Amino acid sequence: MSKRSRSAGVRDPVQRTILFALGMAAGIALVLLGVADMRRTGATGSPLVMLGLFPALLCPIFLGYYLTRIRAFRDLRSGPSAIARWTVPAGQFRDFCREEQRIPAGRIAVNFYRPPRRVPAEGVEVIFSDRGVLIGGGYFPLSATGGRRLQGVRYNATDPPTIEFETLLSTTVRTSSTTVATRRNAQSLRVPVATDARAQAGAVVDRFEAIIGAQRHR
Repeated sequence: MSKRSRSAGVRDPVQRTILFALGMAAGIALVLLGVADMRRTGATGSPLVMLGLFPALLCPIFLGYYLTRIRAFRDLRSGPSAIARWTVPAGQFRDFCREEQRIPAGRIAVNFYRPPRRVPAEGVEVIFSDRGVLIGGGYFPLSATGGRRLQGVRYNATDPPTIEFETLLSTTVRTSSTTVATRRNAQSLRVPVATDARAQAGAVVDRFEAIIGAQRHR
């Protein structure tokens, strides 16, 4: 039974934006140098162009992605888009991790969120918006549209409690030189809830149920 993919979420969007901006600039510089070299020598190709083409084309995609995540992080932490916020105490978070470890690695119930190996003494902060959740500094988008689509949400009265999101990831893969197919991968995202934040968690579940329901009725 193969392990299911897990993630700590999107982290440090400012740093990643800078890295991809530098990669894009370097790629463009290499392409320009290669073109100048071809004009000077009359050659039909240049290794500099080949080296620079890949980062010049791909880095802008990731740059745009992380630029949008900078805004999401800022709005969540400063408050304008936050709909709920709590801190899971270190002891409760360790209990959450122990419960997660009991799930076999290949089961669909494996949590897509990968907790940190070391639990901060101050606990783990959780912040929700209508579009995603920040768990201990790792951001997970939550959308009822797009390639990774919310299918359901529920409150689990475990110890500690959790909010569980059911998502469906759709990807297009090439099956031959002329055909492609869409593959769908179901995933679970469980978010720990502080025991004194049950009322807030219930409001979060109600909010996302409304978002999912509105999308289904379109």
